[in-house]
Amino acid sequence: MHIINTHRLSSLIIAVIACCAPARAADIVPVMPNHWVDDLHGAMVRDAQARADKIQIVFVGDSITARWTSRPGEQIWADYYAPIGAINLGISSDRTEHVLWRLQHGALDPLHPKLVILLIGTNNLGYNEPEAVAYGVWAIVKYLRETLPAARVLVQGIFPREDQPALAPQILQTNQLLAKLDDGQMVKYVDFGARFLGPDGKLPPAIFTDKVHPNEPAGFAIWQANLQPIVEEWLTLAPAPGVPPPPAPGPVPADLAPATATARNDWLSRHQRLRATPPAYRERCRLLLLGDENLVAFDRLPELFKQHFAPDGALNFAIVGNRPANIYWQVENGALDGLQPRLIVLQTQQALQEDKLTVSELVAYQRAIVNAIRAKAPDSKILLLAALPLGETPADPARARVKEYNELLAKLADGEAVRYLDLGPAFLNPDGTVAGGGVPLLQSYHRQAYERWLDLLAGAVRQIIP
Repeated sequence: MHIINTHRLSSLIIAVIACCAPARAADIVPVMPNHWVDDLHGAMVRDAQARADKIQIVFVGDSITARWTSRPGEQIWADYYAPIGAINLGISSDRTEHVLWRLQHGALDPLHPKLVILLIGTNNLGYNEPEAVAYGVWAIVKYLRETLPAARVLVQGIFPREDQPALAPQILQTNQLLAKLDDGQMVKYVDFGARFLGPDGKLPPAIFTDKVHPNEPAGFAIWQANLQPIVEEWLTLAPAPGVPPPPAPGPVPADLAPATATARNDWLSRHQRLRATPPAYRERCRLLLLGDENLVAFDRLPELFKQHFAPDGALNFAIVGNRPANIYWQVENGALDGLQPRLIVLQTQQALQEDKLTVSELVAYQRAIVNAIRAKAPDSKILLLAALPLGETPADPARARVKEYNELLAKLADGEAVRYLDLGPAFLNPDGTVAGGGVPLLQSYHRQAYERWLDLLAGAVRQIIP
């Protein structure tokens, strides 16, 4: 057993354990997914159908809205909105055109709510001019008012963001146009952005940990406190009959993409972009990453990633939403074409938080991926990253699933061509609870956790490819 000493990694091991378990190949097949339509949108449509008669409030938006029912906002949602009947139609990375498609394809069909709370457009910024973004929001409002004539619509101004300061003027201009949608009766515009700012006029870094999203419950407490008076008033206020949708906030823009209903297949789009990586970059690639959103998060640390891995010509081919069958499909469908990296880092993390596959099936997929990589890049070494801890304490049932998975995964390593690395202990206290700074993926996106993980991974990589 090889002990890693770099960065005090006394408990983090690269295991030299021979693989002896037979592959369960019958059902282990590559799959090209469409998570956005099949899983995310599909789940929302099914939820709407199951609870249609109980839904009074519909939240619509992107990842900011989606966080109402994930770790940062879930308790406030449970306390205030679940009891009165609410559904969350927020999907990460959505733009106005994607929301419009979802609303037109089943998400609203069975519903008759009193209130729709809309926050969308931030992901259009940088792609579309403010006039086009506002026109896209108007197209959504128009569709809502025509489809749900008894429902009032709350249009929220796009929240401030500090990850890209150049977007600030676009946010201001877009919000000025969105304010024109307020008709004083069935559509109201409110800009809550200033309510989040600290005394220095900045987003509090302890809440907006990535400078875009409220990633802590305190942010949702602020948001809820400002929403509550409107919600309470509108749930008891009778609809105003015969009010038409508000007029567009300006002339029809040349760019109608934000107002053109569009479905997404982010997975396939990213795979195609990765396959299109120029040959010059592929030829000098010594390090390749394959995995899910945990590894994709390194894209948010470009300077640190470059600092560690620029000499390796590193390419990150991880894709948000990846499951083992999807990584297998990537490998079998051109991801490695033109590549002969010295090291390929492979991790599956998100799939462990689901119960669609048993641990043995997940490891069988990893075995199939390893075999496919070995066939296409026989001179490349493979580093299997253990799953990081799930659950806040050792007693959490998810810990047992991770432990079982890692023990089986380690058996795929031969200590030479295929290595195994468990960095999980670095994120835990001696008693097994989560250490300060959190665990990558477990506490949503916490920059400190990913910075530490990247540092540790870099130390391990240098031992394999100095």
